[in-house]
Amino acid sequence: MSSPTLPPLPEMTSRPVSEPAWTVTRKVSRPPVAARPKPSMSRITRRFESEWLEDGQVMSSVAVAPALPAFEAAFNAFTHGVLIQTTFGPIAVEDLEPGMELECANGRRSRLLWKGAITLVPGAPTLGDDHRLYRVMPDAFGLGRPAQDQSFGPGARRLDRDPKIRAALGTDAALVPISAMADGNAVIEVTPVSPTRVYHLALEGHETIFAAGLEVESFHPGPETPISLPEEMLQMFMRFFPHLAHVRDFGRLAQARVAADELDTLYG
Repeated sequence: MSSPTLPPLPEMTSRPVSEPAWTVTRKVSRPPVAARPKPSMSRITRRFESEWLEDGQVMSSVAVAPALPAFEAAFNAFTHGVLIQTTFGPIAVEDLEPGMELECANGRRSRLLWKGAITLVPGAPTLGDDHRLYRVMPDAFGLGRPAQDQSFGPGARRLDRDPKIRAALGTDAALVPISAMADGNAVIEVTPVSPTRVYHLALEGHETIFAAGLEVESFHPGPETPISLPEEMLQMFMRFFPHLAHVRDFGRLAQARVAADELDTLYG
């Protein structure tokens, strides 16, 4: 079956954000008004919110687009309140602004260039799996990792240094979906009972950052996204990232990834 032709995103509007003393001037991007979406594409949609750094200014947008799993994965790693380590100290993810510098697990610093957010609504229709969150219990991955129980979204991946990864992949560590490690004990799958804000972050390159004491990756679409999406959908996807001209501008993955369906073989 051929993929439906997707309309361009509707007009993007600004979202007010509190202005910290250090931040740069902000303005609002206002592309031309788009055509009305076809009814077949407006049945299951999501409100996607983005902020990005462009020419030293913070831009913001809101767009309604199909609730495709590949789209949602760019917005659903960190729940509201997760503390991200910055050069100013830990800051809640919702309070981060493009232009801030984050501390990376490799000892480097990297600027936050983009932040995305969506709201997961219990019972809302979706084109992917049901929305779940993953509650990581204190010290689940080592002392202080995390220091207290913390929930993550379905798009979160943490850096795993299990020796089995070295044996199987020939690398010291790999990024593993937190969702795939749910065991009902250290990591508990939960269904939110009320609307929940979730976020993702993109830096100057693909990095592993500190979130609630865990080493969690910044956003990167990976090689599978441009392959899996038809051209029209890929163009729509890239509209969420106006600071980038092409999907290849995300750069290379900093760490190998292990898919959820590969873990049983790896740890079997």
